Amino acid sequence: MLKRITAIALCLILTVSFAGCKKDVDNKDNSQISSGGKGEEAKFDYTDPSIYTIDAMVSMGIEEPKTADAEIEKAAQEKLQKIMDNPDTLKPKEGGKYIYVGNGGTDGKGYGLEPDKPFETIEYAGLVAKAGDVVLLRRGDFWRTQVYIKEGVSYGAYGKGNKPTIYGSTRDVASQDWEKVNKNIYKTQSGTGGDIGLLVFNHGKATGSKKRWEQELQKDFDFYCSGGYIYLYYSKGNPKNKFKSIEVCPTQSIVKVPSNSTVQNWRVMYGGAHGISMSHAQNVTIDGCVIGYIGGGFQTNSVWGQYTRYGNGIEVWGECDGYTVTNCHVFQCYDTGITMQYETNKEEDVYIKNVLFKDNLLEYNNYNIEYFLKANNETNSKMQNILIQNNILRYGGFGWGFHSRPDRSYGTCVMSFPITEMENFVYKNNIFDRGSCMILIMIADKKGNFPKFMGNTYAQTENKSVLEKQGQPFNFKSGGDKVVTEIIGDKTGKIIKY
Repeated sequence: MLKRITAIALCLILTVSFAGCKKDVDNKDNSQISSGGKGEEAKFDYTDPSIYTIDAMVSMGIEEPKTADAEIEKAAQEKLQKIMDNPDTLKPKEGGKYIYVGNGGTDGKGYGLEPDKPFETIEYAGLVAKAGDVVLLRRGDFWRTQVYIKEGVSYGAYGKGNKPTIYGSTRDVASQDWEKVNKNIYKTQSGTGGDIGLLVFNHGKATGSKKRWEQELQKDFDFYCSGGYIYLYYSKGNPKNKFKSIEVCPTQSIVKVPSNSTVQNWRVMYGGAHGISMSHAQNVTIDGCVIGYIGGGFQTNSVWGQYTRYGNGIEVWGECDGYTVTNCHVFQCYDTGITMQYETNKEEDVYIKNVLFKDNLLEYNNYNIEYFLKANNETNSKMQNILIQNNILRYGGFGWGFHSRPDRSYGTCVMSFPITEMENFVYKNNIFDRGSCMILIMIADKKGNFPKFMGNTYAQTENKSVLEKQGQPFNFKSGGDKVVTEIIGDKTGKIIKY
């Protein structure tokens, strides 16, 4: 979410060029999918997961394709494959049971306890499940829904094939009737009476640019929503005749997770708020999930303004103890890929502790990782025991979120805002590969509130600023190595100069 930076003691900004887009790939027609309802389901069938990682900005001609360092690209592809192959490892606790869910199943007695006789809906499985149970979705199946995870229950996948897929998108509106209401402006029913954060065309070949008013629609893919209708500017004809798929992303989180829960090997796509959302959570694990095209909706009752937009891939808001994100691919989020954050003026101690982000691939988000803890100065609030290890964080600020936001100054791999106190916060063996504006931002309100960096890779353009401190720029050509080893303090860090 958009935040106003308050007084700071130190700001490290590692800036790089507009670079780092993956090669465009051939899109495939995945529009023949259903809501997963009984009797009308169609298999959600695809063979190439890269259809979801098309760089829409390259496809739309906004960005030029760039070439990544060969070693980094190889590492990214290997990590992506590992994420796709992440094993199903969930087991019930003592006294618990497996509960199965699949397209074409039946919600009722005699179903749900055998893989070949699943329940139909995730909602029904949640009603039946008890703490210690494991709810498994059949691989290759597909749902359009919002999921409320039950506390103490683990959720995962079973069978063979692709990860089970959940869309926050209420419908694919490509085949609906679009009425021409003005020159180059068409409207259609949205399927939701509320706000919409994003439109996604042909699974990432293009993305919509959200506007507040109809009169702001000026160029192709500009859209505005009101009264249950989408208004879209498109100069090349009726959208019904031009696109195989247009996903509508309502402003609500897709998966909401309480404490003492696990989500493993789900694909979560197309939501206008957060992908996976938690609040004041403890002992939560997100493993092997794929999350993309998230956010862009307007916040209600926002302290940052009525029209502040937001949306993170995986978020904890508030105090947390035991927060693990491993083997996940998070991309194309309006704000942040993975985040932990909280802001309060109350007289309360707040601890964000025992956090592990490991072996994730985060790309094309405005910030790949973001964290902040702003608490009352009289409290003992702190972040402690945080390990961020073996992740690839690249192309921060190259996705649709950066280009559709009003503030285009902070496209970065890591964004850190003031933290009351920090203890044992470590970045180890990560790859930071370019951002549209910078690689790292570290802002602290106390001396020493900076993580420890060990053995990371820093890749950026040689003639761009690598550090900006009190208005004085430095670049790799004139001192970037020293910035990494002395100011960031990564004595064993690797530097790649594009």
